[in-house]
Amino acid sequence: MSANRREHARYQIALSTEVKTERRSFDAQTKNLSEGGCCIEAAYPLDEGADVRVSLFLTVDGIEDESMPPLVCGAKVQWTVEADADDPQSRHMAGLKFEGASNEQKAWLKSFLQRTSAED
Repeated sequence: MSANRREHARYQIALSTEVKTERRSFDAQTKNLSEGGCCIEAAYPLDEGADVRVSLFLTVDGIEDESMPPLVCGAKVQWTVEADADDPQSRHMAGLKFEGASNEQKAWLKSFLQRTSAED
């Protein structure tokens, strides 16, 4: 049995996300989030190993919360799962590892995750 290699706890949090690649920008949604990265679902695939820019937005009833600025940072695509072509509801998934986040961004994310987990 292999050991869990995850450095950070994962939280099942759905945040509105904007992903920017070299070729396009598109909306996505997180399936889970940690201090080190996130899993996203999107209509477009990402290439494993690609560098992307992500913006995570807190939303309330589908509207961005103006009081909480988005977390914007770089990320590297760690893994991908293609959508099922036979299922029109299927979406592409990707695991992103945050890179280059400032100490302030890391503190924002840690605080957000602590507040969110305390509400559960």
